[in-house]
Amino acid sequence: MIPITHKVRTAALICGLWITSCLTFAAEKPNRIVSINVCTDHLLLMLVDRTRIASLTYLAGDPHNSMIVEEIQGIHLNRATAEEVITLAPDLVVASTFNFRPTVTTLRKLGYRVKEIQLASSLQDIKTNLTNLGQAVDEIERAEALITVFDRRLRHLTYRSEKKPLLFARYEANGWTVGQNTLIADVASAAGFETIGERLGFTGRRYLSLEQLLLLQPDLIDLDYAWKESPALASEKFKHPALSELLKNTALVKVPNPAWACGSPYTLGALAKLRRARDQLDPLGLRNTL
Repeated sequence: MIPITHKVRTAALICGLWITSCLTFAAEKPNRIVSINVCTDHLLLMLVDRTRIASLTYLAGDPHNSMIVEEIQGIHLNRATAEEVITLAPDLVVASTFNFRPTVTTLRKLGYRVKEIQLASSLQDIKTNLTNLGQAVDEIERAEALITVFDRRLRHLTYRSEKKPLLFARYEANGWTVGQNTLIADVASAAGFETIGERLGFTGRRYLSLEQLLLLQPDLIDLDYAWKESPALASEKFKHPALSELLKNTALVKVPNPAWACGSPYTLGALAKLRRARDQLDPLGLRNTL
């Protein structure tokens, strides 16, 4: 009979070897990364080599939702279902905190490593998300380099003046607009504007009637791309003659929808457009399209 003390030592040795093996595995860089959110698609492609990406979402290939359409050729695209993700055999799944909950829950129950990234509601959040994802994919130095470039460009684009901010309106399908504590509001503030939500004192997103928009007389308007789409009730307001009349006397800026939809270094492209518009607008408002 094997002495109990020997059994204990043997069991401890096996457990020790198992723990060491697990720690070694955990310490390895993930090399089959799957992203199941279009916003994490953008950040991931900036942080890791393409060879380490097993899949991005199908929205990464949609120009209405993605700034990286031209960069994803050859990368597998997924629809964020647990079944599809499992077949990809990922060693890391990157998701957003606000969607695909059934997929995230299922993957975690099955033991897959999932990193969730917050939806950016400010320019600072973009840097935080780069840091958090950089740590998860073991690319913190690359994340820090991206943040350095981001900060440098942000300082260059930020509007510095004692002049009163001008009024900026992002007017979307179904009459939605943005207020305080949103990424768009933070970008607008950096460019020398305030949003309608800041003027009216509401946070997040809210419906704004066309009548209210006309009464507020914004200095600069950005219309959702849906106004150019095929006929739909959601875009009917964009065809109203009153809005057409307003646009004759209001500057119109065209920001690609994906630049607003996801917080990433690409968001600075939206800031650049608003800052250029701010520089061109005099206190009375410049009457042209920017």
